[in-house]
Amino acid sequence: MRALGIDPGLAVTGFAVVEVLDRGGRINDYGCIKTDSRLAAPERLGIIYNRVCEVIHKWSPNLVVIEDAFVNVKYPKAALQLGEVRGVISLAASNLNVDISEVRPSEAKLALTGNGGAGKVQVENAVRRILKIDAPAGSSHVSDALALALTGLSRGGWFNWP
Repeated sequence: MRALGIDPGLAVTGFAVVEVLDRGGRINDYGCIKTDSRLAAPERLGIIYNRVCEVIHKWSPNLVVIEDAFVNVKYPKAALQLGEVRGVISLAASNLNVDISEVRPSEAKLALTGNGGAGKVQVENAVRRILKIDAPAGSSHVSDALALALTGLSRGGWFNWP
C-alpha cells in the first residue's frame, strides 16, 4: 500500500510518498512544490496540478491524503486560495483514478503524538520515530505531508505503529 500525503499551499505545497512494507513504512519520495509569487494564480495552480500528476504517475499511490481545510475568518483570501490549491490536487487525483482522503491537522497530530494540539517539532519527531529516520524532513511542509500519509495509512488499517 502506498500513500501520497499532501500539505497544500499556493506558495509551497509539501508532498511525501510513504509505502507500507513488512517491516514498517518507507519514504519513497518527498519534496516541496514551490510557485513564484510573481506568476498569476492560474499559472501557479497549473504548476501544482502538473507536479502532483507527475508524482502520481511516478509512484502510483493507492491513496492521496490531503490536509483538510480550515478557515481563518481574518484571512478570507488565503482560505479561498487554499481551496483552489486543494481543488487542483483533488482534480489531479480524481483524473488519475486515485482515492482521496482528507485529514484534519488535529487528527494527524493525535494519531502520531497522542496530542491533537501537538506542535510542529513534536509531529516531526513522531514522524522520524515511526519511519526510523535520523535526519529532519527538511521542511515543515514535508513533515506535515509525511504525517498526513501516515495518518491516512493508519486510518485505513494498512499501517500501525507502537
